[in-house]
Amino acid sequence: MSTPEQYTLIYDGSFDGLLSAVFAVYANKYPPECVHISADPNDGDLFGSTISVSSSAEHATRVLERLQRQLGRRGIQTLIYGFLIDDKDMPDTFLRIVRLALAQPDKPNILSDYGHPDVMQWAQWVKTVGREKHHMEAFVRFEEYHVHDQTEPTYIACIEPQFDILPLITRFFRNRYADQQWLIFDIGRNYGVYFDKTELYRIHDLDISGEHAALSEREQYYQKLWQRYFKSTTITSRINLRQHRQMMPQRYWRYLTEKRPMLP
Repeated sequence: MSTPEQYTLIYDGSFDGLLSAVFAVYANKYPPECVHISADPNDGDLFGSTISVSSSAEHATRVLERLQRQLGRRGIQTLIYGFLIDDKDMPDTFLRIVRLALAQPDKPNILSDYGHPDVMQWAQWVKTVGREKHHMEAFVRFEEYHVHDQTEPTYIACIEPQFDILPLITRFFRNRYADQQWLIFDIGRNYGVYFDKTELYRIHDLDISGEHAALSEREQYYQKLWQRYFKSTTITSRINLRQHRQMMPQRYWRYLTEKRPMLP
């Protein structure tokens, strides 16, 4: 008995790209159990077929609409949260969950079936990404910059989240700071979101070296003030670093004013 051919579908790493890959599986009638989906172009099977799948808005929309009819908006949100996890097994798990949903079209709560290992794994990823989102909303720190050719200040925050959660926190900051110009930039992924009090824009470069933007004098004054306050209220003998790291993970400290070296 011959071994079924294995198919590796390479997509561009986007959510639309993943949905397009799922569409390709069913459109081309690949046996889903013989399919591996990956965003790594080098992740191919030596003895199978490697196929590059282009991202298609039309194909992605068709898959998304089919899933939304069954899972609802909350279900789609759950899929998006899990998609943002940085795990090589995510695309294949996503395909298996889609298969599970399509096999039971009359079961809208398929993502609550925690007895299924793939659904349980997805729920754990959603929880992890949700925790990172919550941390970012709490720990993001804006600094006031004067940007050349602009009369109003722009508030800029740099972040280095473990997962690509910038799309998840944008709405929170847009509602919270609707009357300000602000920019949040993900340094690790080299892109950010800029809000001009009206529209949101995606940007791919950030230069705050002083040539195009510089910290305002007011910002520098208040940073010094906050650092002095933080130092004066700290009781050195009662510092509990273990608990402190639990409450505020150390990887967020880099962008906290109170954790930087004292300004002169």
